[in-house]
Amino acid sequence: MSELQRADPAVRRQLTWLVIVGTLAGLLLILGFQRYRASLREWIGSDPRHAADRITLALVILAVLLSAPVLAFAVYLWTYGAAILRAQQCPPPGYRVIRDTPVLMGRTARVRGHVFRVLAVCLGAVSLVLWCLLWRLARMLAAGSS
Repeated sequence: MSELQRADPAVRRQLTWLVIVGTLAGLLLILGFQRYRASLREWIGSDPRHAADRITLALVILAVLLSAPVLAFAVYLWTYGAAILRAQQCPPPGYRVIRDTPVLMGRTARVRGHVFRVLAVCLGAVSLVLWCLLWRLARMLAAGSS
């Protein structure tokens, strides 16, 4: 029988609040964009000489807003995977869990640690691709507005 790490109700509450706050922040961003979309469009088109720069600025801000949470999660997964690899145990000692979790040791834990690190790299790559695509879109829109 393997060891079982018991759930921590405080962590469950913290995670619930994090999800609620994140959802509300996303909702506020969406509502704010909907409300100020016409003003943004007018600001971009108000001065044709600066339209390309304004399009680029708007898309860079969009890229930051979209990629920041993804990059933060990637950093968390990378450090979590590193902690697993150091301890040769998943979940690592000192980490709290939201549900009763069997503790994995040895090779199984190492594989899990590497999976978390690979997932972190994939999320970082997706974020980088998003940046590149939005930059290319900004350049294409800027070339079209000239």
